[in-house]
Amino acid sequence: MSTASMPNWRRLTLTAVTFAILFFLFFPIAVTILVSFNSSGFLLPPQGFTLDWYAQAWDMDEFKRGILVSFLLGVAAAAVANALAFPMALALVRYDFPGKAALNLFVMSPLLIPTTILGLALYVFLVRIGWGGGFVTLLVGHVMMVIPFAVRILTASLAIFDRSLEEAARNAGASAFRAFVSVSLPILKTGFIASMMICFIISWNDFAISIFLASPGWTPLPIQIYSHIQFQYDAISAAVVSSVILLSFLAIVAIDRIAGLRTVMTRRDRR
Repeated sequence: MSTASMPNWRRLTLTAVTFAILFFLFFPIAVTILVSFNSSGFLLPPQGFTLDWYAQAWDMDEFKRGILVSFLLGVAAAAVANALAFPMALALVRYDFPGKAALNLFVMSPLLIPTTILGLALYVFLVRIGWGGGFVTLLVGHVMMVIPFAVRILTASLAIFDRSLEEAARNAGASAFRAFVSVSLPILKTGFIASMMICFIISWNDFAISIFLASPGWTPLPIQIYSHIQFQYDAISAAVVSSVILLSFLAIVAIDRIAGLRTVMTRRDRR
């Protein structure tokens, strides 16, 4: 039954529930941003406007190190995840083989497991094999977390790609590899860019995996923020979080402008 054909009371109830969910999702974000500009910090209502919290936040070495670690980790996780995801997406879209459904389920399985449980399991496993900390440990955890998103986006991009363009290149004398590199990849680049950026954002904002795998020398920004909140009651952490929210929002807007979120997140199978 469509929304238009619903009775008025059901439509109003659905609308009210939808707005209530949106309110509970965005209200904490709005309060955090408000506090970051409040001269009295966490004391509400606001007493005045200030940018001092931002100045103090970005002058602290712990946050600078956290930004650097999160940036390096996000770039590396996005690159490795997409390098692994592309051949899997190619196999899932273009070929039929025994165990195809099982492979798809295995790749997407990290999405079915709570990230806290996944982080703890990874920590126990990596410690047992001698990888108790460091950048590589974090990278393994972040790649495992973001690879389902990379496979999903690249699968969608490959599914809507017109393979007749490759066939035309083959008919013109190009080899299968040359046709794929010269024709397919340039067209699929928007999907790659979107996948890289989304994987980077997810890695950049991750807390549940990093809290188990971070080490003193490699502590991502979300863990630095958590450590600061534990011992300091000020709005510096709110300023850092607001900056991260702004950067994530700008990245999402960039993805939408470059490729279109509907295009890269929706799969349309060609018959």
